[in-house]
Amino acid sequence: MVSPVDVDAHGALAPASDAPADPPADVPEEPDALAARTARGRHRRGGRARTVRRALVVVGVLVLVAAGWLAVRGVQVVHALRAAVPGVDAVGDALRDGDVDAASARLPELQEHAATALAATRDPVWRAASALPWLGTQLDAVRDVSAALDVVASEVVPALADAAGAVGPRDLVPVDGAVPLAPVVGAQPAVAAAADAAARADALVAGIPTDGLVPPLATAVAQARGPLAEAALLLDRVDDAVALLPPMLGADGPRTYLVLVLNPAELRSGGGIVGSVAVLHAVDGRLTLGERLASRTLPRLDAPPALGAEELAVHGDRLGSIMQNVTMTPDFPRAAELAVEVWEAGGGAPVDGVLAVEPVALAHLLDVTGPVTAPDGTVLEADGVVRTLLHDAYARYPDPDATDAFFAASAAGIFDALVTVPGSPAGLVDALGRSVAERRVALWSAHAEEQERLAPSPLGGSFFDPAAADQAGVFLDDGTGTKLDYFLGAEVAVACADPVPGQGARAVLVVDLASTVPADPAELAALPSYMSTNGLGGTPTGVTRTNLTFYSPVGGRVAEIRSDGAAVGGLRGTEAGRDVAVLTATLAPGASVRYEVTVELPAGATGLGAWRTPGLEEAGTVPATTCES
Repeated sequence: MVSPVDVDAHGALAPASDAPADPPADVPEEPDALAARTARGRHRRGGRARTVRRALVVVGVLVLVAAGWLAVRGVQVVHALRAAVPGVDAVGDALRDGDVDAASARLPELQEHAATALAATRDPVWRAASALPWLGTQLDAVRDVSAALDVVASEVVPALADAAGAVGPRDLVPVDGAVPLAPVVGAQPAVAAAADAAARADALVAGIPTDGLVPPLATAVAQARGPLAEAALLLDRVDDAVALLPPMLGADGPRTYLVLVLNPAELRSGGGIVGSVAVLHAVDGRLTLGERLASRTLPRLDAPPALGAEELAVHGDRLGSIMQNVTMTPDFPRAAELAVEVWEAGGGAPVDGVLAVEPVALAHLLDVTGPVTAPDGTVLEADGVVRTLLHDAYARYPDPDATDAFFAASAAGIFDALVTVPGSPAGLVDALGRSVAERRVALWSAHAEEQERLAPSPLGGSFFDPAAADQAGVFLDDGTGTKLDYFLGAEVAVACADPVPGQGARAVLVVDLASTVPADPAELAALPSYMSTNGLGGTPTGVTRTNLTFYSPVGGRVAEIRSDGAAVGGLRGTEAGRDVAVLTATLAPGASVRYEVTVELPAGATGLGAWRTPGLEEAGTVPATTCES
């Protein structure tokens, strides 16, 4: 084969290149050439190895730098979050005390710490490291907690400060019988903004998956969830309150409400029978009481109220047939609807809503107003008003209508004092808040958009609302027709049942009933006859018969009921997606009984709390207990 050639300047042929021609395939390469070729290969491989080593060194240095930088950022976040906690507490305390200036003074420091923590978690290195499988989970959790704190500092607290500056407890004090509504209207935008921001902060932390987090971080997330959830719920309720208060107090036109004054000396699931009723008028914040009358004077419905099959099976047709029995249902919106039906059937004018209140709530209000003198000269004081209304009145007024009239007049006197000489503004807010939390006050609105806000709130008293779906229920109804429930003690607690392999969590409702009716025949005989007997016979004087209704949470089940170690039967049914059991306890004077009711929790649930009929000394809710499956 002829290799390519070029022609030189003299016309002679010359090789195209100085490179030696490849030797023929069958000619062995010279040893020196082979050694040189091998050396060049080793040199190239060594160069590549050195390049890889240098790259690894660079990568290692970058990793160390990134890790160090992350560590620096982590320390910044930790210090910022720790420094922010006292600021959050201080601002919260100041706002609760109504000291807007103190809250505003601490706000810049709080915002600085929150911004520092958030900026550190938005660092490019932090974001890049968040893509790593395990480390990223930890970093994302820290980022979300920091973001939630920043929302609290930059949005929630400033909005609350604005709201507190616009309206405080003193701004809600009735003036000449009228509640000033302009400050409430002015605070609405700020409260709505705070509620929205708090909900977003709560969602950030609630959405952090704790599985896979290192224990200290998982604990921190759990600790952050509680206060943020509580703040979000509280602000949501405050938002509802400032939105509802003006229209419900007549800012957009006159309102009329039916007031039910409950008497727990004769128990009903919702607290007590309706002892008396009154009409409350509201115009531009001015509250005035109109007609008052004993509930006994309202007629029995000619036609039974339209009850559902479940209601009839659980409560019977007595529910709503007379005004006294509308509170046999534990769901206040349903009780209010029945009350309106009885009221209008008796000739009452249409109303915009129904308000219920019971004597212990009146005692809380007397703590604020001070003693009030009833029309007959009786002095009503916080410490003694419950006994006066539920015990002494029956001796003073043997006639039932006179007793109910005294009951209504006493409640009206306390109301008049409340709107004219309210005492401490902060004390008034606390008294009302305590009464609502203990489920001694409830409110229903005939206006659908208002009722939608009221139903899930504590003030709405709706046991059948989805907001209470995870709660059990223990409710008491008098079955004697006397006023001896003044002497009935009822304690309710939630304990855990032994877990059953393969089943979900189970809890036990422990209910203790005790009669303190005087066992001495002479003392028993000294009780007012209207209080101790119904005059119909059938039940010995002094004996109480109490119907207990147990509800499971929605999706759960009321399983075994035992008393003194023995299984107890009773009526079974369902209502509003809940399993229900009803039984009757009969107690002689001085006797007691304990019931243990096993409740199977809905799938996935591990905790159980309960609603109960409020007692004279016990609130209407039982704290939740966590049980293992």
